[in-house]
Amino acid sequence: MKRILIAAVTITVAVTTPYGIAAAQRRFVPFAGGGLATGTGDLSQGTDNGWLAFAGVDVPLGLTPGLTVGLTGSYSHLPYRGAFSEAMNIPAVFGELGYVIAAKSSSIVKPYVRGGAGVQIRKYDPGSTGYRKQSDGGIAFSAGGGLQFLVSSTALFVGAHFVSDADAGVLGFHGGLAWPGRAAK
Repeated sequence: MKRILIAAVTITVAVTTPYGIAAAQRRFVPFAGGGLATGTGDLSQGTDNGWLAFAGVDVPLGLTPGLTVGLTGSYSHLPYRGAFSEAMNIPAVFGELGYVIAAKSSSIVKPYVRGGAGVQIRKYDPGSTGYRKQSDGGIAFSAGGGLQFLVSSTALFVGAHFVSDADAGVLGFHGGLAWPGRAAK
């Protein structure tokens, strides 16, 4: 998983750096956040609410204001019900397209949507049950949206994001920060 993340970040940086230097409108927009996570599909059976954390970087495409391409890494922890400390831990990496609606408007509050594809790995931690650790994973898809609040050169955001492969996934309700810099005049 670490090799995949390092390779994806390296490719993103290598591909987008020339564009970021060439046009003042294009720059890296790092973001990070966290929140509440709940299991979906097979993970909705026997799990409690857990937590998630994520970070990533978006690069404005310049084709239309508000359109971005980016890379997001996330980690979710869903504990199982009971006294055995079992949990499902889910690291994931996604390439995503994002769109801030009315990006050029002077409004402080702007809705956004994003979605993409990537890889998620479900790692079962047996806690004190005596079972062995297990993991599986594969191609997964993501979709989400929310509201962005621009405050000077920082953006606060709240939203929901759904990540799932064919069998199981995570629905997260989150908040976070992005650093888009000051809007170009």
